[in-house]
Amino acid sequence: MDILYIYVFLLSFLTLEAKRDDDIYCAVCRALVDEVNHSISLVDSKQKVQVGSFRVDSKGNQKVVEVPLARSEIHLTEVFETICEKFRQYGNTKNELGKKSVVRMVSRDGKPLVLKDIHITMEGMKLLTHTCETIAEEYEDQIIRAFRDGELAAVEQKVCGNIAGYCSEEDLNTPMPEPGPVQESQKVEDKREDEEEEEEDETDEGIEEEEEESENKDKKEEL
Repeated sequence: MDILYIYVFLLSFLTLEAKRDDDIYCAVCRALVDEVNHSISLVDSKQKVQVGSFRVDSKGNQKVVEVPLARSEIHLTEVFETICEKFRQYGNTKNELGKKSVVRMVSRDGKPLVLKDIHITMEGMKLLTHTCETIAEEYEDQIIRAFRDGELAAVEQKVCGNIAGYCSEEDLNTPMPEPGPVQESQKVEDKREDEEEEEEDETDEGIEEEEEESENKDKKEEL
């Protein structure tokens, strides 16, 4: 019975592995690393966090050291809690080699982008999110360790290439597809909002000038 169970388990595992699309896994892995890298860039490089060390001093006290917050395990662990939700903003496309890849459909500040040669379905977005979760679950620790010292290209090579084996050298040397520009309708909306803000600022300045003139007039009358 145990042998049969093991056989069924291995057969299921091998079937799932056979169905895995390495092109998509490579693309999602690279996009995941890029999203983590972006999260690091948002943190002030001067910010530090205290972390405990395994070393103790002569009095038996654990030593505390300061490390940059952006690349600390504390910060990166928090980043991974929500990182895969970002893949709801991705769609399927092709890269320069004609291989399956992924690209953002929405800018990081939430603006819709021009979509060209992008395939979008609810199932597709769910699959990208699931793929991200699978990669994160298996390689989160390795990605965090790699980001402590390495930059984007080095982490891609180490995690997506050397450790996970999703990407070949050719894959890693091929640029990820660039997101499209912001949609024209969004540009018009942004311009309108900017004009409204300018009008509000001018109105506020006018009110302040009137109040100041009124105060000066009152002071003169008192004199």
